Amino acid sequence: MYRAALTVAAAAALVIGGITPAVAAPPSRLPGVPTSVQVSGAGDGATLTWNAPRTGAAVTGWKVTISPSQRQPDHGVDLLPAAARSDRFGDLIAGTRYALTVRATGAKGAGPAVRVGYTAPRSTRVAQSLFALDASGALVRFPTSGSGRTTTVAAKGAGFTADDIGDVFVPSADLKSILLYPSGGGAARTLATGLHLTADLRSDVAGNLYWVDSVSGAITKLPVTGGNPVALLPSSRNAWSVGRDGSVSAVTATSTGGTVVTASPRGIVSTRTITVAGGMSIGTFAGLLADGRGTLYLSYRASGGTFYHSWWALPAGSSSLTSVGSRLAYAYSATNNDSLVLGQSAEWCAAIAEGGPNACTADHTVTHLWARNADGTTQEVTTSGVAAQSNGLWIGAADSAGDLFVDAVTGATPGLWRVPAAGGAAQRLSPAQFSRLLVI
Repeated sequence: MYRAALTVAAAAALVIGGITPAVAAPPSRLPGVPTSVQVSGAGDGATLTWNAPRTGAAVTGWKVTISPSQRQPDHGVDLLPAAARSDRFGDLIAGTRYALTVRATGAKGAGPAVRVGYTAPRSTRVAQSLFALDASGALVRFPTSGSGRTTTVAAKGAGFTADDIGDVFVPSADLKSILLYPSGGGAARTLATGLHLTADLRSDVAGNLYWVDSVSGAITKLPVTGGNPVALLPSSRNAWSVGRDGSVSAVTATSTGGTVVTASPRGIVSTRTITVAGGMSIGTFAGLLADGRGTLYLSYRASGGTFYHSWWALPAGSSSLTSVGSRLAYAYSATNNDSLVLGQSAEWCAAIAEGGPNACTADHTVTHLWARNADGTTQEVTTSGVAAQSNGLWIGAADSAGDLFVDAVTGATPGLWRVPAAGGAAQRLSPAQFSRLLVI
């Protein structure tokens, strides 16, 4: 991931290995060998830095790659402008040995590559942050640990998103520009202008930005490597999502499935007609979430008066919806890079029964934290402390550890809560109300 204004290597042990030009010295019509090539890493990310060649033709850009490229947008290939001197790759796999290369490109072609090796640490615990909007519309950052200083990032943050190093992006008030608030603090700057934004920016692990164009309706991408916005899909349809891997999907849903159009990280568009086994009706489409492994999760509200919301999984490349969930419950929902996470209540009853003359009384306390991984395996722990809302679709946020963050709007436990992945008592972070929760 490249940002010209933020060329700071991650702080961690420096690992340099096998620095070798891939070919012999090029003729002068090509750029020479990049110099001072180094790689450093922290958590699940690695940053490659370099200086310009001392010989050869003028540099017009850079080609940077990482291999293996699993989990990386654009198959681990970044094309950067001539001013670039660093590139960062996130979401690395613990214990994996990576090869990172950089080569200069010129008017007549590319010069030789320099390759360095880097092994991602066995432990890739990443310090993440929870971002949310308070009642005034200010953008606030919380530590996901549940302790530490809370900071206000921007006085007006409607439609914000963030990347995996903590840079925050906010649409301007006139929805024509994107403002960047650096992770290290300091004044905001204008990242791009002349745009047709809607107040709903999204991002992937590399820092590419996405939105629905307010004029054309197309789902649009602003590449982190620079250049003009690119229209990926012609319409947002019922709902759209961006996976952390950079896959973008738009859904047109029916009561038995629907159509999913997906643009891969390299922009290849595919269309799937999705169905439920037997073509059975499963209700009214209610919402869409994505993980970072290509799995989509579609929510449907049951037909009739119960207003029960259930989740259905659609794995990458599949056309069959599979029901997920372990019980009827009021629930908070979120995805992280690997899983769908549900905070489920102790008891449940239909909306009609709750409001009728012979109403049932259900315990809304979230007693189970349940997760479904992209490979279909599940985990479950018990918890306590926060009450779920009534029947409906209630979206929160989840960190990489599986902690679930929710905003309880009504009931006996209002406020912002953290439900730990290990189970046990939930933690109230604030008694105030927050919206648009995002962990990064």
